[in-house]
Amino acid sequence: MPSVCASLSTPLSSSPEDLVFCAAFALAWEQLRARFGPIRMDPQPALADALNATTLGADVVDPAWSVSGAGFGGEGIVEALRAELFSKFPDAKPEYLPEAVSADDLLAYGYLSKILRFETRFAVREGTFKNSRVRAFGPSGSPLGADPARRAQVVVHDWAAPEDFVIELVSDDPDSRIVVAQMAPAETLAATAASAVARLDRLHGEARQLARDEPLAIPRLKLDLEEHFGELTGRPLLVEALGGKRIAEAKQRVQFHLNEGGAGATSEAVLGSYGPPPRSFLVTDPFLVLLQRRGASAPYLAAWVESTAWMEVLGEVIPPPGWGTGYGTPSGYGMPPGYGMPPGWGTPSGTT
Repeated sequence: MPSVCASLSTPLSSSPEDLVFCAAFALAWEQLRARFGPIRMDPQPALADALNATTLGADVVDPAWSVSGAGFGGEGIVEALRAELFSKFPDAKPEYLPEAVSADDLLAYGYLSKILRFETRFAVREGTFKNSRVRAFGPSGSPLGADPARRAQVVVHDWAAPEDFVIELVSDDPDSRIVVAQMAPAETLAATAASAVARLDRLHGEARQLARDEPLAIPRLKLDLEEHFGELTGRPLLVEALGGKRIAEAKQRVQFHLNEGGAGATSEAVLGSYGPPPRSFLVTDPFLVLLQRRGASAPYLAAWVESTAWMEVLGEVIPPPGWGTGYGTPSGYGMPPGYGMPPGWGTPSGTT
């Protein structure tokens, strides 16, 4: 199954499944770090260290297609974020940005949206990926019609073998690149991306052009994923200005497409500390049972319960409609993925 990672330093060697990074979560964390310094927790997760080491400047994310900020409710952080978001993206439908939070609540938020289009749409065709036939796009193979313009939108940066090459698809934004690299992965997503970037502009002259008899087929891609970063939640923050607060919510949604019409990414991320939840004592996760004499140094029975094998199972839990992600979440948080979103959100018209 595909998953979202918050840091480019995420290993690929231990993640044989699909992996996608989009900068919205790192933008929110960067705003936290700019306000309070490196974020420390007890205990400190590796992801927090990776995010503390991440620096995203305007050369990586253009402020024109991103919004981010961090602060307390009493400082007007929500109002400032909403004003900026809708001034830049009037049609945005944020799921993670609340209408309001309490004065002492901490909120860090990131939003990114960028759509790239091909001036000449590629042809829809059939391709293969591993052992599957898939819908793909590329030139139609005909010497007539739009194919010369389609081939002109392909820049060959490097070619070593049929299974090892780096190409670029030219979009309507000369400041952005769509790079497709079929190559062996490096240890991390960051190292793999750096390896592909290092191979740009290796070829010159006619070798950079896609010849009429050179086939091209790229699988269509479309995803809509949400990830909760549980390793960042529930741990006391050791930053003095945060007074031992705990992050209650850390999540990101990424929508991405690549097809014959272009490519696009829309992502939203939030980190929030909303004060202590109401006390409850519902044993819903693995737990320990001890039988021990009062004053004894060891129990005479210890049981660690991981499964329902010891229990009387009545059936599966069916959450009620609109069920959220826990206590203490402001209105609009924790809704199921896709809740309130129109079909094709983040995808330009006619490119699906």
